Amino acid sequence: MSKRIGQSDIIGEQGIAHIRRMVLDMGYVFYETGGVEAGVDGYIELRDQNTGEVGNLILQVQGKATERDRLPAETEDSFEWPCTEADIAYWLHGTAPVLLIVVQTKINRAYWKSIKGYFHDAKAVQSRRVIFDKRTDIFDRSAKAAVSMIAASVRPGAIAPPARITERLVSNLIPIERFGPQLFLAETEHKDNKAFGAASRALIADAPGEWIVKGGRVLSFHDLDSYPWNKLCEVGTIESFDTSEWALTADPDRQRDFVQLLNRALSQLTRDDLMFDPERRIYYFKRIPDRPRRAYSYDGFEKHTSRNVVKLYPKKKSPTETAYFRHSAFIGRFQHFGDDWYLEVTPTYHFTRDGYRQDRFAADHLKKIKELENNGAVVGQFAMWRYYLTNRTSGDMLRREYPFLKFGVAAEYLVEQGVPDKLWRSQEPRQRATLFDEDPSN
Repeated sequence: MSKRIGQSDIIGEQGIAHIRRMVLDMGYVFYETGGVEAGVDGYIELRDQNTGEVGNLILQVQGKATERDRLPAETEDSFEWPCTEADIAYWLHGTAPVLLIVVQTKINRAYWKSIKGYFHDAKAVQSRRVIFDKRTDIFDRSAKAAVSMIAASVRPGAIAPPARITERLVSNLIPIERFGPQLFLAETEHKDNKAFGAASRALIADAPGEWIVKGGRVLSFHDLDSYPWNKLCEVGTIESFDTSEWALTADPDRQRDFVQLLNRALSQLTRDDLMFDPERRIYYFKRIPDRPRRAYSYDGFEKHTSRNVVKLYPKKKSPTETAYFRHSAFIGRFQHFGDDWYLEVTPTYHFTRDGYRQDRFAADHLKKIKELENNGAVVGQFAMWRYYLTNRTSGDMLRREYPFLKFGVAAEYLVEQGVPDKLWRSQEPRQRATLFDEDPSN
């Protein structure tokens, strides 16, 4: 009988040849394993392209080649590659990073994943498949920076040069440009906020709330000598102060009173759109009655966009019934540094069973969304809150400028080095979560 070399052997060699060509194009070196191997077809050694220096910085490569036009479970954006339990255990057991590279030999295209990064999640291991993004996971010269950083993460002293990118850092401290110019203090017979609020609403149904009551005295941004406040306090005891006497004080009691007053002002400013949960101290978008969702348009960091800030989620077993509502939310804390005051904005989510009452599984929903949420989702939601708050205090043709609180724009900083997030993101397990997606209909 004559010896034969099968078509699968030829396809495999074509795949290895393509990988070698791409590695050489990066300026690195590829060593084929050859002979008997248990799950690694070759090694990539990093090399300084300027000096030619190598330093035994190695990545292992498992190549998979196919001449089929359609990849497993392929869609327009992705495909899946099944892995055996033994292969996964072998790849994860070693100390060197392992790259799984799938090559389509007919069109000379390859895709890659860093196996240890991908299978760090137990759920990904259980699935025994790798999901590739056909846009971000292409293995060619553009993957060089990500490949080198994976190799460099194994130990210090790597020779691979850092990826030189300019990165923007955005502070989540929104500066306060201006307060109401004066504060007013007077004695009142009402003992606390609840009693004072009830009395004010008895005079004006929609009475504003930029005041606090403490120790038989009311402190307010409003002129207490005007109606309805002059009916609720002793006019002869009214005193006025420059706001800076509270804003810049070193007295901790006055600082606490001023923060309470700022929180009252923030609630008043946002009350048309937002609800406040005092238990978690978060602000969240109100549900619009009889609507399954609410969208909000805003200027993001790159473009004008829209986000579903309230969304209904139906029950899986009964799609016509409501499981819960998800609301975009933020935790707001007033901070001061030196003579400057800021609102610290921490994006989060709130879950209700009907748009109003908190869902009993809210903690579980929040835990799940935080597990899925990436940096881009958090930054995108912060951009929305920054836009909302700064525009809410600025006023427009239909609404006058809010007189007691004006926000500025959060500071941004450019740094000359950073982490190539897009490249790293492509190596993480693919998570399909619409909980924090921007509204695709806009």
